[in-house]
Amino acid sequence: MTTIQMRGKGSITLPAKLRDKYKIQEGEVFTIIDLGGGSFLLKLRVLEVDALSRRIAKRLAEEDIDMDDWIEALREERKKLFQEKYGNVKIPGKNS
Repeated sequence: MTTIQMRGKGSITLPAKLRDKYKIQEGEVFTIIDLGGGSFLLKLRVLEVDALSRRIAKRLAEEDIDMDDWIEALREERKKLFQEKYGNVKIPGKNS
């Protein structure tokens, strides 16, 4: 069991051992659940977008892929899929 202390404005610091174990970084969001009797539970909210973006960034770094090149490839793929689904639809302000 670990003891922590509340500081000014209600701040608490999670022990480094727990931050490292769960890979918690500054700015992470938690849900606090009141269990009653003075007990509560902190649950890390892992947003799917954040988790996915970390996985993508890691993979791009491992494969030595430039982010700008990857984004451009995604745009091209999106255009191709849109055309397959909807054909040559004219979108005001988008078609040249």
